[in-house]
Amino acid sequence: MTGPHREAIANTILFVCVENTFRSVLSEELFNSRAPPGWHAESAGVSPAASVNPAVRPLLKEMGIVLTERIPRVVTAAMVARASRVVTFGCLDRCPIGAEGKGEDWPLPGASGKTFEELRGIRDELAKRVDELIRRRCLSAEAVNK
Repeated sequence: MTGPHREAIANTILFVCVENTFRSVLSEELFNSRAPPGWHAESAGVSPAASVNPAVRPLLKEMGIVLTERIPRVVTAAMVARASRVVTFGCLDRCPIGAEGKGEDWPLPGASGKTFEELRGIRDELAKRVDELIRRRCLSAEAVNK
C-alpha cells in the first residue's frame, strides 16, 4: 500500500481502555502533544462511559496541555485497522479483531478510588511510557525512512 492511506496507517497509535475516561485519554493527549509531525493518536473504550473523568483536565493542564471537549467513544474495527500500534490497559482480549498482532498492554491502575496525588503518579507513568513509545515507534521509523 502506498500514498496517504499507508502513511495514515503507519502513523496512528490507538489507546484503548475499558471506559475511555482516564488512561486512554491521558495517553492520547500526551502522545499528541509530544509526537513528531505526521504522527497522531486516538483513544477509545471497549465499553465507553458517559463522560471523561473530571481529573483528566487538571492533570493535563499541569503539563501545559488543554483538553478540548470530549465524549468517550467505542473502539471499532476500523480504528484498530488504521492503527500501527494498539496500546491497551488490560482489555486487549476485548478489542475488535486485529489488535492482537499489533498490541501491547500497559498494566496500570485505573482512576477509581484514587486520590489526586495517586492520579498524578499514574499520569507521570503514562508520560514515561508515551515517551518510550515515541522513541520506539516514531523516531525509529523516521530514521529508517531517511
